[in-house]
Amino acid sequence: MDRDRRSWTLAIPGCLIALGAAGCAGATRNAHVAPPVNVEMDGEVLRKFQHEIEEYTELHQELLHRVPTVSPQSSPDAIAAHQHKMRVAIQEERRKARQGEIFKPSVEAAFRRIIEKELAGPDGNAILDAARQGNPRIEGVPTPRSPNAQIKRSVTVAVNAAYPDDAPMSSVPPHLLLKLPQLPEEVKYRFVGRDLILRETEANVILDFIKNVLPPSAAR
Repeated sequence: MDRDRRSWTLAIPGCLIALGAAGCAGATRNAHVAPPVNVEMDGEVLRKFQHEIEEYTELHQELLHRVPTVSPQSSPDAIAAHQHKMRVAIQEERRKARQGEIFKPSVEAAFRRIIEKELAGPDGNAILDAARQGNPRIEGVPTPRSPNAQIKRSVTVAVNAAYPDDAPMSSVPPHLLLKLPQLPEEVKYRFVGRDLILRETEANVILDFIKNVLPPSAAR
């Protein structure tokens, strides 16, 4: 179980117990909307992105009412079953979703400008190095049969595609995160190959993505 999933198994039930479902949903809506001061994005474009993220977090909270929750004491099988049910519920609710519904064209263009500018700056090489680490299409992972081998994982980048449970995850350097809009705990930025994805942390689902946001040199 990865770090993101460990956090939600502890945080979500506690929120539901302490605040009640409605209070938890309200806290989610209000906790993440303030952007970092370093985000260089037109205000209207930023609001479009935030609106789509808020719409998704509200759907997430609604689905928590339908899918039996888990606790820190739940067995691994129960946690896996909860994750699977959440994944199926999200995929069903978003069955008509297409690329660009969260990363709308103007939002995508803004993300590309920010990332291109940061890659051209003094921290560009460090950002690329971080994007390679744990990247399932770039940095391979050892296998039980070949611990010294570096096997690249096949991760399908598509809206509603499941991110494989056993695939590694890239890191996104803090310097770059400071330039991008903040996200709630339900969603994280990740790199898969040269693509930037929005990964749903609880259900391990790709919500949207931007193709080839990193340069070809990132894959080498």
